[in-house]
Amino acid sequence: MNKIIAYLNNENKVAWLVPMLEWTGTLEDIIQKDLGDKSYVVYNAEDFPSDFTFYNAWSLSNTGIVTDIPAAKAIWKDKWREARKSLLESLDIEFMKAVESGDTEKQSEIASKKQALRDVTKIEIAGNTPEEIKSIWPDILK
Repeated sequence: MNKIIAYLNNENKVAWLVPMLEWTGTLEDIIQKDLGDKSYVVYNAEDFPSDFTFYNAWSLSNTGIVTDIPAAKAIWKDKWREARKSLLESLDIEFMKAVESGDTEKQSEIASKKQALRDVTKIEIAGNTPEEIKSIWPDILK
C-alpha cells in the first residue's frame, strides 16, 4: 500500500498517516480505526507534498492540502528574523567596540545597518504561491 492519508488532528492542523508496509487490512479499515469521522484526503505517496517549509500554514480542503498564503508569508518572515539575529549580534559587538574607541562615525554607520536589518520585515512579500514566497530573500540577509 503506497498511500498517505492527510487529515485534521484535534488541534485543527494537518496531520497524516502512513500505513505500515506489513498492514494487511484495507485503507478503509485504517481510516475507520484511526480517524473515525474526521475529514481526510487519501494521496498516492508520490503526490504528497514533499516540501514542509510551510507545514504550519497548511489546511485541508476536499481536494487535498492547501497552503494559507498569508500564514506562509508570516512563516517566511520568521525565517528572515532567524537569519538577521546573528547579523544583529555581530553588529552589536562592532558597535560596542566603536563605543569603546570613541568612533562616533563608525557607531552611526553600524546603527544605520542595524536599522536596515530591523526594517527588513517591513518588506512586502508579493508571491502568491509557496514557491514564489520562498524565492524572495532580502539582499541584506545574504
